[in-house]
Amino acid sequence: IVAGTTIPLVMFLLWNAAILGYNLDGSDAADGSILDPLKVLEEDATVGTYIMSFSLLAVATSFIGFVLGLVDFIADGLNMPVNTKSLVPFSLTLVPPALFAVVYPDAFLSALEYAGTYGVLALFGVLPAAMAWKIRERKDLGVADVPSLVPGGVPMLVVVGGAALGVITQQTLINLGGTQF
Repeated sequence: IVAGTTIPLVMFLLWNAAILGYNLDGSDAADGSILDPLKVLEEDATVGTYIMSFSLLAVATSFIGFVLGLVDFIADGLNMPVNTKSLVPFSLTLVPPALFAVVYPDAFLSALEYAGTYGVLALFGVLPAAMAWKIRERKDLGVADVPSLVPGGVPMLVVVGGAALGVITQQTLINLGGTQF
C-alpha cells in the first residue's frame, strides 16, 4: 500500500511544484520569455517519458471506464443484454463523439470549461447545500435527532450555495460578453 501510494504522491507533488512555480509574467526567464516548468521537465528524456506516460494512462483509464459504463447503459436502454460484445451499443457509444470531434476539433476544451464551471459547481456546490436544506426541513424522515454535519445551520448552507451560484453567475456574465464583478 505504501509503495502503491508513493508514486501518485510524488507525481502529485511534482505537478503542484510545476504549476505553483509557474510565473505568468515571465520574470524568471532571463530573456523575458514565459518560463513553463512543465516544458522544462519534458525536455529531460527520462522525466518527459514519465510525464507523457502518466498523461496517456490518465486519459486512457478514464476513457475505458467511461466507454464500458456507457455501453452497458445504452444496451440497457435498448433492452439488449448488458456485458456483451454487441456492436450496436459500442457503435452508439463511440461513433457519434468521434464524428463530432472530427467536425468540431476545438469543442473539447470549451466543453471542459463549461463542465468545470457549471457542472462541477452545480454538482458539488449548489446541490449539496440544497439537499441538506431540504432534508433539514423534512420532519417525516425521522432525522431530527441526527446531528448536522455542516455547522452553521441554514445560513451556512445559504453561504455555500450562494457562493457557488455567484461563481456560476459571474462566469455566465463573462460568457455572454459582460464584465466581471
